[in-house]
Amino acid sequence: MARITLPLVLAFSLLVNSFTVEAQRWQRFRHEVSFGIGGSNYLGDLGGRSVGDGSRFGDFQLSVTRPSMLVSYRYRVLERISVKGNFIFGQVSGTDEVAGGGKNTTGRLNRNLNFRSPVMEASVQGEFYFLGENDGSAYRIRGMRGSNYGGLSAYLFGGIGAFYFDPRGQDDAGNWVRLKPLRTEGQGLPGGPEEYSSIGIAVPMGFGVRWALNRQFTIGFEYGLRLTNTDYLDDVSGKYYEPSALQQANGPKARELADKRLSGRYNNEGSSRLLSGIRGNPNNNDVYMFGFVTLSYKLRKGSISRARF
Repeated sequence: MARITLPLVLAFSLLVNSFTVEAQRWQRFRHEVSFGIGGSNYLGDLGGRSVGDGSRFGDFQLSVTRPSMLVSYRYRVLERISVKGNFIFGQVSGTDEVAGGGKNTTGRLNRNLNFRSPVMEASVQGEFYFLGENDGSAYRIRGMRGSNYGGLSAYLFGGIGAFYFDPRGQDDAGNWVRLKPLRTEGQGLPGGPEEYSSIGIAVPMGFGVRWALNRQFTIGFEYGLRLTNTDYLDDVSGKYYEPSALQQANGPKARELADKRLSGRYNNEGSSRLLSGIRGNPNNNDVYMFGFVTLSYKLRKGSISRARF
């Protein structure tokens, strides 16, 4: 009887130990670094496809996508919950030249404004893995769940961050000129809006999918929107400012880049400091977005325990 019982006890102990190791395996790979390359896009006052100011989600235009890159550090708090720190560098752009695809976009075509801006973002995000990652088994047993590496995982994320931007517009000679110092809508001038900050608050949200190549390397794709607290990512928000007063305060380049309309440029000059013409929509803040292909590396803590028999 003892000869039968002892092997059973040993087998049971090994089986329990194996499942315990598998259940806690993710704790050995809590730290992870990632690098990503991809594209950035923007929804704001310039360009767009639909009726309105160009800031609706249906106004997405692939032609204004620009390159971006990502570096991040991820810490796995629980098996399906992670916290991630991101640093992103990209560029966003928009132009009224590509406004269209819908109807009633002639006003934006005539407005003839464009911009491009670097975007540098630092953020903290939380991730929830609704499709969990398989961290692989110490034992390659055919048919055993978890005996192969990796597999597909998917997650949702949200967070908070800050970003720097510096919009530039193209003058009549084709040169790109910084717009904020020109105060193109009369910022800080009598009757004009307040000057805007080059630092904004972003609220990232989105989703990602990942495929583990082995225990430590993972490739993935991530897409996310950034809701912001500014309407000046593109330097366009409200009304035209009286051109003579703008030129007197900020120089001829300010006058040139504030109003680039193909027809009706500088109309009503001198009649009012705030012209009746609408330049943008101050009721909707700007949105930007990123899509990345990522490569991640998990930092391994210790070695995987194996039974020796």
